[in-house]
Amino acid sequence: MLALHLTELETRLAGDLRADAQAAGHLEATARLLLAMSDDTPVDMSTLARRVGRDATTATRFVNRAEKDGLLLRRPGIEDRRRRLVDLTDAGREARARLIAVRERRAGALLERILGETGLHEGQVEWFLEAMLEGLRISDAPSA
Repeated sequence: MLALHLTELETRLAGDLRADAQAAGHLEATARLLLAMSDDTPVDMSTLARRVGRDATTATRFVNRAEKDGLLLRRPGIEDRRRRLVDLTDAGREARARLIAVRERRAGALLERILGETGLHEGQVEWFLEAMLEGLRISDAPSA
């Protein structure tokens, strides 16, 4: 039963991200990139691919599109010029901020509903979500 709930949750969250991306005028893939970025710290391509949950080739396609849209800028690393770093442009920072605001409104509405229906307080909901994420990280780790 838990597996079915997790599958439904994954599907619903992906659909919500797609809707939020479209509302902001972006593709879901671009939204994933924007959310995986930091406002002030460039990210190397392999880290970015891991953060968006895609292989390097797919992440590169996502970056190519976002770069063409003027949201990201790719450049060689300072210490290792073979390493590619990705940074947000000013337009990318603005797009990321708008997307985060939309996501925070959605999360706030969900939290209000959970609090109202369960009697839990915000700290308990946050603890549960963190525990669930940690459980997923453990289940993703290679077994010895």
